[in-house]
Amino acid sequence: MSNLSQACHQNLYKLVKTGPDSSHLQTPYNILGTIFAVAAAPDIPLPDVWLPWIFKSSTQPQDIKDLPCIHDVVMACLQWQLQQMRDEKIALLEGLNYSEQNNSPIAQWMQGVLLAHTQLDKVWQKAWQSMLESKHAEVGKLQKDLKHCLSVFSTFADIPFALQQAKDKAQLTTALPLIYRSIPEVLRIYVATSGQLIEYLPNQFETFVKD
Repeated sequence: MSNLSQACHQNLYKLVKTGPDSSHLQTPYNILGTIFAVAAAPDIPLPDVWLPWIFKSSTQPQDIKDLPCIHDVVMACLQWQLQQMRDEKIALLEGLNYSEQNNSPIAQWMQGVLLAHTQLDKVWQKAWQSMLESKHAEVGKLQKDLKHCLSVFSTFADIPFALQQAKDKAQLTTALPLIYRSIPEVLRIYVATSGQLIEYLPNQFETFVKD
């Protein structure tokens, strides 16, 4: 049973679990994490750029049986996520409960976020460079905010590994529940950081200049 209540999320869950391409798709929460990062990007890529990220790495294009259905279901999830961001309703999805297991729903979701963020690194870097050239006073703070967000994402993407790498394992173990409770605010900061970078990118919809 899925813990997801939104119709678009339920459709994604069914697609991953029982669809003709179920063996080639990442987990529902992994895909939803990818969608979150795509929706939050300073410049949202076209579907043909990021749709390949929702498939397992071993999948070949000829393996996919029903791409139109996958496209429709995933794009519905993207539209829902974008609307949530426009409405400033940024929160953890249902089912992303606290867990220290590296294959838990929240770990899968964070892995999807990090995958998409990594793939979109050039988009973020382009926005950062444009902002740096403008000598915006807040660039240092925004970079620090983004670094913190990515640190939280990385920690919950693989807590066992984070604990293994921690300088003070006991301290991190104690702090994890508190960090988990901060995740909704971390997500809002991530989206807000992107929002401030957007204005430094060229207008993607400006196709001509009037005389």
